[in-house]
Amino acid sequence: MNNIGYRNLLIQYIDRQEPDQPILTAQITQYAAREAHLDEAEVRKAVNVNMARLEKAGRIIRIEKGVYCKRVKTAFGYYVPNRETLFCRRLLYDGDDVIGYETGLSVLNRLGLVSQMPKKKCIATNLHTKRVPAGIQVEIRRPPVDIDRFNYRYLQILDVVRELDDAPVDAVRPEELLKGTVKTLELDTDVLIFMARKFYDPRVLIKTIDIVLGGLYEAARG
Repeated sequence: MNNIGYRNLLIQYIDRQEPDQPILTAQITQYAAREAHLDEAEVRKAVNVNMARLEKAGRIIRIEKGVYCKRVKTAFGYYVPNRETLFCRRLLYDGDDVIGYETGLSVLNRLGLVSQMPKKKCIATNLHTKRVPAGIQVEIRRPPVDIDRFNYRYLQILDVVRELDDAPVDAVRPEELLKGTVKTLELDTDVLIFMARKFYDPRVLIKTIDIVLGGLYEAARG
């Protein structure tokens, strides 16, 4: 390991993480194994022992089993990230990979389509089988297809289209607002229509076509 002990190796990894970035035992074990040129099974016990010691020393905070975060000292004491924020981040990202996106009423609210603020944040994620810890107001949904960095924005918009009729929409011109969002995000309308046809029901496909092509959707609603 180039004379670098496990403790220093883990500290190097931890110091590179953002305060709101969850530190997973599985990921830091992979890192240690890669740096030490060993199998994960050979370093796992040493990683667990040293993570426990770093927690006891006050370098990290244990959020739940296998999940830690940095303990950051500020002028007002130590900063501890919100458990819900950390949990949501785990559902949205795997390292640099996008594996989830916010959906449901909270997205419609953020886009200005509804004024109602939901009690729970809703996230579609590849980790849709994950259990939500007690006290965290998050609903997990299964996405229509595996999420990645390319498709998550398209899926997020198509989820909004799917929910337009059932949500308490109170925007004056919701279809125009949504069309403007598609333009702002620089989404390819051909790709959007293709994904609507492939992964959503025909009702969503028709609405998507009407919205991106102009005022046909509003006319169809009468």
